Amino acid sequence: MQLNNLPFRKQVWSLITPYWRSSEKWIAWSLLLVVVALNYLTVEIAVFYSNWNREFFNLMQDKAWQLFWPMLGQFVLLMLVFMLVDLVEEYLRRTLRIRWRRWLTYAFIEQWMKDNNIYRHQLCSKDSDNPDQRITEDIKTFCDMTLSMGLGLLRTVTSLFSFIVILWGLSGILEFEFAGEQWHIPGYMVWVAIVYSVIGTWLTHKVARNLIPLNFNQEKVEADFRFHLMRVREHGESVVIQQGEQVEKKRARQLFGRIFDNWQQLTMMKMRYNALNSAYNEVARIFPYLVAAPRMMTGALQLGDMMQTATGFYRVQEAFSWFVDSYEEVAQWRAVTNRLITFSVNLEQLPDVTRFTESEQPQWQALTLHDPQQAPLLQSDAGTLAKHTMLVGASGAGKSTFFKLLAGIWPYFNGHISMPKKDLCMFIPQRPYLAYASLQQVLCYPANSDKYSANQCQQALADVGLNGLADELDKIDHWQARLSGGEAQKLMLARALLHQPKWLFLDESFSAIDKTAAASLYQLLKLRMPESHIIEINHHQQRQSMAKQLQLRDGNLVVEN
Repeated sequence: MQLNNLPFRKQVWSLITPYWRSSEKWIAWSLLLVVVALNYLTVEIAVFYSNWNREFFNLMQDKAWQLFWPMLGQFVLLMLVFMLVDLVEEYLRRTLRIRWRRWLTYAFIEQWMKDNNIYRHQLCSKDSDNPDQRITEDIKTFCDMTLSMGLGLLRTVTSLFSFIVILWGLSGILEFEFAGEQWHIPGYMVWVAIVYSVIGTWLTHKVARNLIPLNFNQEKVEADFRFHLMRVREHGESVVIQQGEQVEKKRARQLFGRIFDNWQQLTMMKMRYNALNSAYNEVARIFPYLVAAPRMMTGALQLGDMMQTATGFYRVQEAFSWFVDSYEEVAQWRAVTNRLITFSVNLEQLPDVTRFTESEQPQWQALTLHDPQQAPLLQSDAGTLAKHTMLVGASGAGKSTFFKLLAGIWPYFNGHISMPKKDLCMFIPQRPYLAYASLQQVLCYPANSDKYSANQCQQALADVGLNGLADELDKIDHWQARLSGGEAQKLMLARALLHQPKWLFLDESFSAIDKTAAASLYQLLKLRMPESHIIEINHHQQRQSMAKQLQLRDGNLVVEN
């Protein structure tokens, strides 16, 4: 979905069309065509009902009671057919909606989770907030409302052409004298419906045009509030230990205050819109009778014709007033669509980090690292990582940034870098991610849980001193919250023992483990992974067993043997 540098209507078109050209296109088009046909059938049933309504009221006026029960039987038949068509149309439309949502959700997940985009989007796209909400809620709303409004508009157009013919025929010719001349207006009620709708559309746009930005902002502030509460829940232990409940409570209230303020503005705007819309629609109920009254009084219309005229006027006016009735829905749809387009455009514009070439070992030339504001962090003319290397330096010197660069997720650098193939490397960050899954799945991550046997997993746990977890391989738990920092680091080392990567990169991976245990675990890694190259970032300790050290001094990488 290439949406960048396109006008809004083309961006929307680029967002809609990929599904209808995908591998599911035959099913999608088949469902859509059947739904469209059923919508057309619904309009035709409405036309039949309009004719029945005319005949029924003419029957009442003429007191032709012998036709009463046959006419009532026709009504029951019409209603049964309408109910059947409506139910089938609803089922097929819901099926099409969930299939489209599934395809679009998978497409956005693919776009967000490829090429390290998850981290780079978080780092670089500050105006594209809450990607989780955009994928879960915004895509759902977009698919629902696009189909709903599109089919509604199609039904409206079909209804317009069906009833405008009826209304034109029933309107006759309005004759009156004005400014000394005799005027003859054929199909005058059609022209009255058009003028009435144009005035209503113009007034609605003037009154409710701020609904779009207010709806957009409401989505954002709601997502910010939900994300804050989710973060507090995830880090509940740390918040409580640091006695941060009052701060988090204050922050939650501030975030909800934004929801409240925007909601109040949105409410006032909707009140003005609803007042206008209600008055517009209520007047529309009586307006056709007022306009048709002159012909009724002259005897040109029977009671049934009068009722059908009113129905036809209402249908035509309703069709021309689609924008008035749907303005709030259109505003909400546009706000959601803008959020999806912004998300997709930001993913497209992420800086490129695929400038690595392949080599047997990590090496670089003329390397300069920058922060997102382009301030230099560190530099090195040239360097190579040996079999066992430790990167040391002061806190904040850029060690972890260098780690992220080697992992291929830091986009702000100049120079040439060569790295081994990705499947030969394993990176363990400072804050490891432990999925909500079974312990065996957590150990085998990112491979499938059946890649390593239960015995292999239990042996890895025992090697790193987590014997107490050996019997819980099949247990699903919040391991991130349950395990201490040291236990989580040991679990990650157990994962490394299972995977046996050719290159193992450790970013402060022993920081929560006491020095004696850390030294033993490091020796264990060397013993159990004899073919592996271990690259460690360490803030304090300097193990003499390391063959080479990289010192970060004054923003320069200095190799020391």
